[in-house]
Amino acid sequence: MAEKSANSGADKNSVADIGRQPGLTPLDVALRLACEQVPVSDLIETRDLMDCYGAILREDVLASVNVPSVDNSAMDGYALRVADLAALPKTGPITLPVAGAALAGHPFVGDVPVGRAVRIATGAAIPQGADAVIIQENVAANEDESEIRIERVAIDRIRHGDNIRRAGEDVKKGTVVLPAGKRLRPQDVAVAAGQGRAHLVVARPLRVAVFSTGDELAAPGGDLPPGGIYDSNRFAMIGMMRAIGCDVTDLGLLRDDFSVLLAALSEAAQNHDVILTSGGVSVGKADLLKPVVDSIGDIHAWKLAIKPGKPLMRGRIGNCLVLGLPGNPVSVMVSGLLYAVPLLLHMMGIRSEDRAAVRFPVPAGFNLKRGTGRREWLRARLHRNGNGQMVALPFHSSSSGVLSSMVWADGLIELAENRASVEQGAIVDYIPFAGLQAF
Repeated sequence: MAEKSANSGADKNSVADIGRQPGLTPLDVALRLACEQVPVSDLIETRDLMDCYGAILREDVLASVNVPSVDNSAMDGYALRVADLAALPKTGPITLPVAGAALAGHPFVGDVPVGRAVRIATGAAIPQGADAVIIQENVAANEDESEIRIERVAIDRIRHGDNIRRAGEDVKKGTVVLPAGKRLRPQDVAVAAGQGRAHLVVARPLRVAVFSTGDELAAPGGDLPPGGIYDSNRFAMIGMMRAIGCDVTDLGLLRDDFSVLLAALSEAAQNHDVILTSGGVSVGKADLLKPVVDSIGDIHAWKLAIKPGKPLMRGRIGNCLVLGLPGNPVSVMVSGLLYAVPLLLHMMGIRSEDRAAVRFPVPAGFNLKRGTGRREWLRARLHRNGNGQMVALPFHSSSSGVLSSMVWADGLIELAENRASVEQGAIVDYIPFAGLQAF
C-alpha cells in the first residue's frame, strides 16, 4: 500500500514542524497527519452479500424499490372505509359484513365494497378504497367470520390512515440507503438485501504481516528461557487486525538482530500492504526497528504524547506501511486500538465518523493526581455505587505491563493532555471496548 510519493516532502516537513513544538505529538494530530499522508487503497472487490459482514462498503447503495413497495397493514385486523362508519348510526355498536381477506403476498382483488370490511394480515397490501385498519382486538367476529361487530368506543377512535404503512415510508426509491465508506453491520447487510442486492463492492482486505521482537520472548507452548516471558503481543495485534477484516500473515518471533530484521522486513514489504510489529521502537541498544526501517525506507513519525504507548513509529518500506508499536502489552493494545486500527480502517476507505471511538461522559468513582502533557487512558469498568449511580472505576495499577488489567476492564477512561487531576464525582470520558472497531 504505497504512500503517495508527492506527499514525502510534506510528510517530513510536517514531522519537523511538530518537532519544534514543545512536548510530543498529540494523538489526534498524529492520526490526522497519518490519514492525510497515507492514501486510501484503490483495491476493491465484489462480494456475495453473505460475505459482506464487517467489510467496508466502497460504493453508495441506492434504493431500487420503495420499502414498503405498496401501502400495507401494520397490524392484523380489518381494512375499511372511515367514511362508511360516519354514515352509520351515531350511537351503539355497528356491524359490517366481511368481503374477503388480504394476506401478505395474496392481496384482496378489487375495491373494498362500500359498507364492508376486509380481513387483513400484517404486511398485506391495503385494498383499494380502504383508508384505515382497525386492529382485531377491537372487533368481535361471528363464528364464520362473515361479519364483525365494532363497539362505539373503538368507532370513535378510528382515524384516516390508522395502522397503515405507506409505500416508501421506510425507504424511498432513488435515495442512498448505505453510503460508501460504511462498515457493514448485520442491519446494513439486511437493508442491502431488502433492495434486492445480491453483491456489494467492498474494500479488499489489507494484507498485514505481524511479528514480535525481543530475545526474551518465547512462543506459547515452548520452553521459557531464564528470565524470559511468553509472547502475548503478537496475539493481541493479530486479533485486532482480524477483527477489522485484514488478511494477516504471522511472521512469529524475530531476534533482536539487525540482519534478521532487515531480511524479514525487506521480504514482507514485497507482498504486504502493512507490517505491524511490537517492541524495538524505543531508544535502547536493542531497539533496532527504527534503524532497520531507516536503512531501507523512511520514518514519518516517532513519539506520541500518550500514556501508555509513547514510543510509536510510522514509516514505509517501498509501497508498504510500517507501524511499530511499543513493547509493553497494554501499550500495544491501547496504541493499536486508538492509532493503528483507525489508520488501517482509513486505508480501507472507512468514513472518518465511523472510525472514531465512542465516548460518553460518566462520573468518576475515584480521585487522581497526574502530570500533564500526555493524553492518558486508564483501564476501567463501570460500577453502580451506593446511590445507584453508574461511575467509572480504574484498575488498581497503571503499569503498562499488566495485561490482565485489560481482561478486568470493560473500557478506558480518557484523560486529556491538560487534565492534572480527577476528583470523585467529576465527569470523565469513558470509551467502552464495545465502542472500538476491533471489538
